[in-house]
Amino acid sequence: MQLARTSTARLRWQAVSVGTGLLAVLAAVWFTPFVGSLNLYVQDWMLRETTRLTRKVLPADFALVTIDERAMALSDLDPEELAGSRPLQLMKDKWPWSREVYAAAAEKLLSAGARLVIFDILFPAAREGDEAFAGVLEKYPGKVVLASTVEIPSSEQQGAMPQLVSPTPALEAAVAGHAGLVNFPPWSDRKVRSLFTEATASEIAGLKTLPGEEALPTLATAAARLLGGAPPENRGPRRFRYALPGSLKIISLHELFVPAYWAANSQDGRFFQDRVVIIGATAERLHDIYPTPWGPLPGPEIQTHALAATMRGDWLGQAGMRLSLITMLAGAVAVFALLMVRRSALWFVTGLLGVALLWLGLGLLALGVFSYFLPMAPPLLSWLVCGFAGLVCDVTLERHERGRLRGMLERYVSKDIVSEIADNPDSFLQTLGGQRKEIVAMFSDLKGFTSASEKLEPAALVALLNEYFGEMVSVVFKHKGTLDKFMGDALMATWGCIQVESPAVDARRAVTAALEMQDRLAVMNAQRQKRGAMLWSSGTGICQGPAIFGNIGSPEKMDLTVIGDTVNLASRVEGLTRIYGCPILVDAHIAANAASVCQFLVVDDVRVKGRTKPEKLFFPHRGEDPAWVEAFASAREKYLAGDFEPARAAFGKLSTRGPAPALAARFMSRCEGFLRVPPDEGWDGVSAFVDK
Repeated sequence: MQLARTSTARLRWQAVSVGTGLLAVLAAVWFTPFVGSLNLYVQDWMLRETTRLTRKVLPADFALVTIDERAMALSDLDPEELAGSRPLQLMKDKWPWSREVYAAAAEKLLSAGARLVIFDILFPAAREGDEAFAGVLEKYPGKVVLASTVEIPSSEQQGAMPQLVSPTPALEAAVAGHAGLVNFPPWSDRKVRSLFTEATASEIAGLKTLPGEEALPTLATAAARLLGGAPPENRGPRRFRYALPGSLKIISLHELFVPAYWAANSQDGRFFQDRVVIIGATAERLHDIYPTPWGPLPGPEIQTHALAATMRGDWLGQAGMRLSLITMLAGAVAVFALLMVRRSALWFVTGLLGVALLWLGLGLLALGVFSYFLPMAPPLLSWLVCGFAGLVCDVTLERHERGRLRGMLERYVSKDIVSEIADNPDSFLQTLGGQRKEIVAMFSDLKGFTSASEKLEPAALVALLNEYFGEMVSVVFKHKGTLDKFMGDALMATWGCIQVESPAVDARRAVTAALEMQDRLAVMNAQRQKRGAMLWSSGTGICQGPAIFGNIGSPEKMDLTVIGDTVNLASRVEGLTRIYGCPILVDAHIAANAASVCQFLVVDDVRVKGRTKPEKLFFPHRGEDPAWVEAFASAREKYLAGDFEPARAAFGKLSTRGPAPALAARFMSRCEGFLRVPPDEGWDGVSAFVDK
């Protein structure tokens, strides 16, 4: 896949990445339960947070009387307390309790002035105590609501229909039909979030309502009607808001029959005056506990929240799939727009998270003020996934483009300079100025190229230089050198300017590179000889010392280079390679630091233009002819001692062989000149060069 190189192609790739992210989220919405589950999780969290902020509690006139572990065990009562109460004796006797217990509880509460008593307990078949219970219910008409339920067949009961379980006919007649279903609409994670106002058995089971099937009120609806409330006419599932848990007065059922508890906890019944009392099971062994957005809650407490929501009309609206799709598409489009104006990855991620938090805050506001759930998980996932996909695409394109530009730049500037500029943009390379450093400077030049180039066509000339520089530059880079510049048929390289290890390492690398450059040139000449082309030789001068490294120029155009006496000396030394006939000449610092790389022959003591101090020059060689080297050193000693005749004879013999015959010939010519015209008195053997 070829990556984009133009802004148009970049936008196209960004659009593809954002669209791919949107399709991935849509697929997750339609084909997996993940997004739906995540959406419910976010909504539950939002519901809890907005309820906490608004401090919504259950009505103060609601109370819960529970069949809890204390009521079932009665372990906190003395035998005398048990003996003095028939309901307690019946409760201690066995489980299920005689319905006379519930009759006594209803009598106790209603006689204390309770406004309504709601039994979240099923009484499906005739049992002991029904007559007493029915008598109490008839005594207080319109004051008691009983529970009914729809039993949904299990998966093993194939073909079975849902069954309505109602109170016994006698009890249902005693309450004049004031009974309600305790079932709640099922959710995928089994949490109780909504309720029916009315429902058929088929609707409770999640089936299509059969013709003629009667819709029955739920427990909350039946109770709300007796309390003067107005439940909504639409009997479909309605999501309701829970109040803060812990805001309900809870009394264990057995406390109603213990005088001490009745007096202390119920103020001798005054507490129940005009209250709505729900009676139900909360003991874990009775398995009437269900998951809710607030965690597990017992069925009677859930019914209390459902009744409060029904009385208040505290219903929650829910955005449909159409709005979810619109917000998902809008999120993808917004991501694309953000990608087009982004300044950096950090800026983009910050904006992405900021908008996500803004949408979440808007959702909290809509839920807290308007009791309406905006789409949450689908648009947020679309926003974040599309944003991540777009960012990955953008970063990938930038890295590719940066690599492409870097590769192009490295054709014009040394690789290590490009690396320093790209990897350390705040370094001194970005500003004018320089630093004093201990560097190695190398100048390498093709000998005789200027005159020969006049005979070449421009295309052939460029091809020759490209061939030569291609080989030489690769050697410089191989040995960690920095290419400073090209100067016609010459190049300048440095060590120690950017990648700094030690002066000795820099010197060794420079000498090794110079020797390899000579080897590469020999290979090139062998190939050129086969083609019948002109052979070339080169001269290389290397010096080490302090120099200023930095940017020279203007803010619009800067040239990264080194300047100083060391650079000038290296340029002069390179020029002397033609005079001394040595392909490589180095100064004393290089010879000392690179002694482990090769052998160094002392060439001469010279004084170049612009310097008063003489410099000792050395010729690096691989020790091919040790006898020649020793003979040259001996002849040079004679030369420095002024014994020009024996020195001339020795140099003459060395000028026909060895690693540097032209060097010996140069000294032989000097000896002949001094034999004709002796040097001045005080001659020190230093050769002066007044020209560059």
